Formats: sequence, C-alpha cells, structure tokens
Amino acid sequence: MSNPVSNPPSSSFSSSPRRARGAFAVAAVAVLALVAGAPGCGESGPPMGRVSGKVTYNGQPVPKGTISFQSASPEGRNATGEIGPDGSYTIQTETPGDGAIVGDYKVAITALEDNVVLDYIPKKKPEPKRLVPEKYENPATSGLTAKVESGSNAIDFPLAD
Repeated sequence: MSNPVSNPPSSSFSSSPRRARGAFAVAAVAVLALVAGAPGCGESGPPMGRVSGKVTYNGQPVPKGTISFQSASPEGRNATGEIGPDGSYTIQTETPGDGAIVGDYKVAITALEDNVVLDYIPKKKPEPKRLVPEKYENPATSGLTAKVESGSNAIDFPLAD
C-alpha cells in the first residue's frame, strides 16, 4: 500500500525568512511609534522656561549660596540653583540648566560664609556669617517673587537691608 503524499496548496503568502524579517520590522516600527507617543515619554511635559540672573546685596554680588523658587501652584514643582562667585545663578528643576515650569514663584535666597577655622575649641559652635539678611532665607518672609515664562528669563534679585 502506498502512502499518498499531498502537497500543500500553493499560496501567495510564503513563510520565507525574507517575509518574516519584513513582518518583524513592521511590528517593531509600530511598537516604537506607540512608545514614542505614550504620555510621559519624550519631550512631553509641562512647558519650561530657562531662568538665570544675578543676586546682589547692597549693590555687591552675593558670592555664594543657593536660590530656591517655590511654586505658587499646588501642582507645580520647585526649582533651585547655586549662586556663583559673581552673583550669577541658573535654575534647574531636574537637570542642570533645564529651568523651571512656567508659572509664578516665591523665592528664597540663602547665603552663608564658610565656617572660620579656629585655633581653639569654643564652648558654643559659632554661627556662620550670613551674607544676606535672614528674612531672605524663607519664601514666606523674603518678599521675593518671580514669573517664569517660556523661553529665556533673566531675573535679577537686588537685595537690600
């Protein structure tokens, strides 16, 4: 008895390796398109503005310290920056130079002199010298505000007694 062998019907869809690679490429492109368009990915997010400026006290640059932008919006995010030797600063929210989310902020500035090296042991640790009045260290008492807009923002803070 012979074993009949049947040939599969001819089809225009072949399972060749070339066709499989093409199908994989199409699927990969579709997945990448979905991932790139997903919320929270890529360049999406709240609008940002770059912020830099100069901090002075009684007309002189504040040579060191930190500046903090506290968002006036409950959904907002705070931003901070270091004050350089010439009084200049640049604000960041997450990465250096990324700026702050567009909106209104209360501002605080803290600038303290480095601890002095003493040749004796004091009974009480000396307080570091403030380079700006203490009221500027708290956004609630500083009286300083900033409005960040899209693009570049130059915001100077001329402090006085």
